[in-house]
Amino acid sequence: MGLTKGEKKALIFLFLAILGFMPPVTVWANRVEPYVLGMPFLLFWQSFMVFVTFILMTLAYKTKEGTDKK
Repeated sequence: MGLTKGEKKALIFLFLAILGFMPPVTVWANRVEPYVLGMPFLLFWQSFMVFVTFILMTLAYKTKEGTDKK
């Protein structure tokens, strides 16, 4: 496919971020109990995954840009 090593790592981070929002994971998290920080578990999970996606996309950017500059 002709991807650089940095691009391959960035794609792995992208797929990990998407995985948290996919139906098998959200079906597992789709419950009211337990409450976490006063939120039903699914709302907490989605909020948590937004934060995790931010971290993973930052890592993907740093990984890709770090390898492309060399």
